[in-house]
Amino acid sequence: MSAAKPGVVDVQVSYDRASQSQLAVQVPNLTRQLSEIELTDQASVDRANEIILRCKQWIESVDRIMDRVRDATHKAWKAAIKAQDEFKDPVLKPMAALESAVTNFIVEAQQAARRKQEAADREQERLNRAEAKRVADELSALGATKAEIKQAKAEIKSTAAPVVEPIAEASTGQSVRMLYSAEVVDMKVFLKYLAGDEYLLQLFKYSQSFRKAVESELRGEATNRKDAYSIPGTKLVKTPSSAWRG
Repeated sequence: MSAAKPGVVDVQVSYDRASQSQLAVQVPNLTRQLSEIELTDQASVDRANEIILRCKQWIESVDRIMDRVRDATHKAWKAAIKAQDEFKDPVLKPMAALESAVTNFIVEAQQAARRKQEAADREQERLNRAEAKRVADELSALGATKAEIKQAKAEIKSTAAPVVEPIAEASTGQSVRMLYSAEVVDMKVFLKYLAGDEYLLQLFKYSQSFRKAVESELRGEATNRKDAYSIPGTKLVKTPSSAWRG
């Protein structure tokens, strides 16, 4: 990858196709040896070890060829992302700030209108009750029937407060909605509550990301404690492992 002008991504990738072809010829023999060997005694284990080491050498040879390609394309990818970000940043950053300001302004306007509407509704309800009582007293004095008085009171109480409009709404091409999230602030309290809530227990039981995060921490405990590991609700998993060095 040669030096490029700022904002320009120059990609040059090459690799040794001849060496790659030589390695490709070895594939059938290696795969056959790997699949056909049977472990019956020390000699067969030694033979398997030789095959494994030969395969590791083959893999290292492949990596030596292709790492250059991978590194070059990775550098080109990073350079492209950097150039793209640098080109957009002068607009993206102030635009994001303005987007946030507009969203907050509209949300605050809607919340303020909602609070005013609730206050107006309460005040209208108070006025309606007072007016309904006044009218009921007048109708009663005039000799109106209970049904007439009841109907008059119902009509007065159904009077709605004037609608309070927010000072700003979402413009054309914009939609505003409230996003909700949550975060754990006290793990001990949360886990105690979790243990007694069947719905949450099931929710987290089937959450793969939650299980992976917990089991990642448990692996560290298992590695430290080994056969002494004992945590209720979990089990120790032992997996044999070997390392081959040429």
